[in-house]
Amino acid sequence: MTSDEPFRPRLHFTAKAGWINDPNGLIKIDDEWHLFYQHEPHSTVHGPMHWGHASSHDLVHWNEHPVALYPDALGTCFSGSAVETQSGDIKLLYTAHRTDDQGQDLQVQCLVHADRQLTSFERESSNPIVTNPGLAAFRDPKVFWHGPTRRWIMVLTHGQSVGIRSSSDLVDWRFESEFGASEGRHGEGPWECPDLFQLRTTNGVSRWVLMVGIGTDGPGGGSGTQYFVGEFDGRRFINENAPDVVLWADLGRDYYAAQSFSGASETVTIAWVSNWQYANQTPTREFRGVMSLPRELTLVRMQEGLRLRQRIAPTVAAAFEIVRSGENPTSGTYCLLTQYDPGATKVMSVTLFDEPTPIVTITPLGEGKVRIRTLRESVGQISQFAHDYAVDVVLSGPINIEIFVDNGIVEFGVGGVLWLTNLHFPPKPAGRVEVTFDDEGSPYRAIA
Repeated sequence: MTSDEPFRPRLHFTAKAGWINDPNGLIKIDDEWHLFYQHEPHSTVHGPMHWGHASSHDLVHWNEHPVALYPDALGTCFSGSAVETQSGDIKLLYTAHRTDDQGQDLQVQCLVHADRQLTSFERESSNPIVTNPGLAAFRDPKVFWHGPTRRWIMVLTHGQSVGIRSSSDLVDWRFESEFGASEGRHGEGPWECPDLFQLRTTNGVSRWVLMVGIGTDGPGGGSGTQYFVGEFDGRRFINENAPDVVLWADLGRDYYAAQSFSGASETVTIAWVSNWQYANQTPTREFRGVMSLPRELTLVRMQEGLRLRQRIAPTVAAAFEIVRSGENPTSGTYCLLTQYDPGATKVMSVTLFDEPTPIVTITPLGEGKVRIRTLRESVGQISQFAHDYAVDVVLSGPINIEIFVDNGIVEFGVGGVLWLTNLHFPPKPAGRVEVTFDDEGSPYRAIA
């Protein structure tokens, strides 16, 4: 970290230079984790999309590689995925995006053949492999092998729903079904970056999880990542919750486009830490855009049904300095550990960065509420960045709380089932931290 980049994190991946957003093509090959990502290497604002590429052996230390995919005659390179075939070949699938003669978006799906070292990339001669049926938003193919039906499955944005297709060879694709037009949360923009994977609980119950980004109307406004739990038979996904039940992978403002790694024995996800309301304005110089810490996912049965449980990958968690309330961290990268007991009927407030205002308060009033803030005085003129909102939560405890802080990035975990990820740009990234408990509950009642 240089003196003019106080907000470059140590343990969250950033590109050395340029813009990044959605993670793409996450795949584990042998013992190496590969992260591709939306990248504009020539600017720190969103522009013509390339695929950047980085790799790691431990999810902590990342090596940045040359740009993998460049725009071509079919368009720029939007989001997608990577898979390994039964013969050991590596394939990338992505959305090519351009504007047509009438100035309208045209998005089609393309295939790329890569070597096993992911150093050479050759586009399929028959691209596009999936043409556009007339949708303005038709993008972000996530592909995986479905063993029971012995076919490749693709989930793909269809505006505000997810299309499901199948193929035996990754080239010829058949439409199977569509999900979500009347389920979950819908905003003004399209759903994006769908992902479909199978998870188990500790007692062996198996379900499928469909995760999808929503560009507007997230928990705190703007971007968010929701998920559905249900069954998948190779053709249709069936939601086991009522259509109006909305489940969030993260209740913060800055957790979007989460994707899982193909080829890993455990389900590990990475997301983009930002929000489209202000992503182009954040106060960094040489780079803009950050990836979340890798999270391992399982399912846990709660009173209201099966829900995601997420934990920071153990190798990553171990790389953080551990601090406790009242301490001054030695750097801006640390993990604050504490515990909260809703049965104590106290409000818990968490203050970071030597600031007087808490960034999170938790109250057990009713079933429980969490109030989330940014540091208003520290964000300058970033449009729509400052926020102060509350969400209803179900709390039972005592609950272990882990707060991972990395030069202003905060990933706040409550028992693994509630996560709050938010960007902050404080004057003192390594400032004093404090956890307090208040019988009166005044921090919550002060909501404007």
